[in-house]
Amino acid sequence: MTKNEFYQCVMEAYRPTETLIKMVPADKLDWRPKPNFMSLGQVICHMGEGMEAELRCTFTGQWPFTMEQMGEMMKLENIPSCGVEEALKKLAKDKTALREFLDGISEGDFSSKVVSTPWGMGGKMERMAVAFLEHLSHHKMQLFTYLKLLGFPVNTGTLYFGS
Repeated sequence: MTKNEFYQCVMEAYRPTETLIKMVPADKLDWRPKPNFMSLGQVICHMGEGMEAELRCTFTGQWPFTMEQMGEMMKLENIPSCGVEEALKKLAKDKTALREFLDGISEGDFSSKVVSTPWGMGGKMERMAVAFLEHLSHHKMQLFTYLKLLGFPVNTGTLYFGS
């Protein structure tokens, strides 16, 4: 897979992600299916952060936090929440930043450079990029499920195509 092919895959995933985020009503941002689940606002805020920052950190090996700090950040009460407009702005910013990041690395590095994360994931950059895309897809399904539980008219077309 080339960098451009990967970018196109991400853009295809972002289309239904945007549709799902737009469906979240402002009065349900604090809703969660159970107390130990992320709220709708936390899910969309996390999804809005996109992929560029993590891919850049993975590629460079420079992370802005320690594993202890990451453990604190991952606690449910510390995961940030935001509204629909902010989540969509974050996602739009990520599209541009991801394109710039990919343009700044070589095809050879994208396909062959071995990288790792502080939490133990590792492999060729291309495979790690796909893993981060899978992560986004899992949260997209989480948001889809939350909306379904709330009775919103979501279906397979909404999940995969944003229609």
